Amino acid sequence: MFDVFAYLVQEYPDFSACPDAEQLARRLFAAGFEDEDIEDALSWLDLLDSAAAPEPLAQPAGGMRVFNDEEMDRLSLETRGFLQFLDANQVLDMSQRELVIERLLELPPSEVDSDVARLVVLMVLWRQCITPDILMAEELLRAIGWSSTLQ
Repeated sequence: MFDVFAYLVQEYPDFSACPDAEQLARRLFAAGFEDEDIEDALSWLDLLDSAAAPEPLAQPAGGMRVFNDEEMDRLSLETRGFLQFLDANQVLDMSQRELVIERLLELPPSEVDSDVARLVVLMVLWRQCITPDILMAEELLRAIGWSSTLQ
């Protein structure tokens, strides 16, 4: 499923150019993805769409997100640190951050690491047609093996 997400971000940098689910499924199959991975990815994206908060929430000045017990158990220290890094750099608003956490908790714990967290953040932003600044985009794109040509 994560390979499908990486492919989508690379093939359709502009989400609005992404075809409808049926046509996208055909293109993904033609690109060599397995039916199960395609179905999982499209289902995950549907859940992402249905879970999206209608209005962005602003982080209170000086506020900090505290992880509950389930989140502490399921998300590694590295992943939680990455989410706090995103908070500190205002990459996500509160509703987007909660959506990322919700989507991460829906995955099997063994699959969640910092690269998967980067990819989930990238998918949330991509699905909402939000482009992060260049340095943050570079950080997020590390999840799909992208490296900057700027040295």
